[in-house]
Amino acid sequence: MTRPSEVKPREGSAPGTPYATYVVGTELPELRFTVTPAIVEEYMAAVQADPSVYRIDGRKVAPPNVLCVFMTALIYRKYPPIQGIVMYEIDMESHNPIWADEETDVVATGRVTGKSEKRGRYFIHWEAEYRRGDGTLLARLRNTFNVPE
Repeated sequence: MTRPSEVKPREGSAPGTPYATYVVGTELPELRFTVTPAIVEEYMAAVQADPSVYRIDGRKVAPPNVLCVFMTALIYRKYPPIQGIVMYEIDMESHNPIWADEETDVVATGRVTGKSEKRGRYFIHWEAEYRRGDGTLLARLRNTFNVPE
């Protein structure tokens, strides 16, 4: 089992990354983790999900957004978080299920896609793909967050 805290740096554990340091086009280091039935169960309890809703042909599946607890680990490994980051947008496309009754090895890759400034606020735009160990696409994610200056 891979707990998010095992792969995600914490604010303050390393010097945070200022806006100017992010480079558009930077490929993020690959991240590997395992989503287990225990993680799915814990996540569903935390978000008060109704397990009866998450089924495909009678088989239990994880809520697709279970991947969100691992989301920032991918970018934070390259660019450690600076205190005060605020998440603004998340767009997630689910392509294949994560089965709730088996371990799923996940390989995440991504890249920084843009930087912008609006009314004195600085934003980082990035995207990621989450695939099973066999290469099957699980999800694509796009995220924008504010980096304080």
